[in-house]
Amino acid sequence: MDIIRRWLFIMGIGTVCFAISLFVIRVPIRTIIVFFVIGIPVVILWFYADEKSKKQRAFANIMSKRCVCPICKHEQAKNCLEQHCACCLVLKGESIIDHSSNTR
Repeated sequence: MDIIRRWLFIMGIGTVCFAISLFVIRVPIRTIIVFFVIGIPVVILWFYADEKSKKQRAFANIMSKRCVCPICKHEQAKNCLEQHCACCLVLKGESIIDHSSNTR
């Protein structure tokens, strides 16, 4: 986990836990709501950043593969992605999800 996602996680969960602890010691509800309003969007932002980084890592993994497709004859999968080769890219809807290295 990189430092930005780690800090988002710590700040979000810490703020929500602090709001819950204020609830336990019976602080007025207006004060608790302020901390929930700050903490919950930070946790949601952490989930978004985590999902975005997973997609970037998956895309980087595809880019590093070799292409052994006998049809397009590219050296790297990066070239297949740039030229949108239909012979060896695996699509889900409109988005590319993988690069197939089948030799058949």
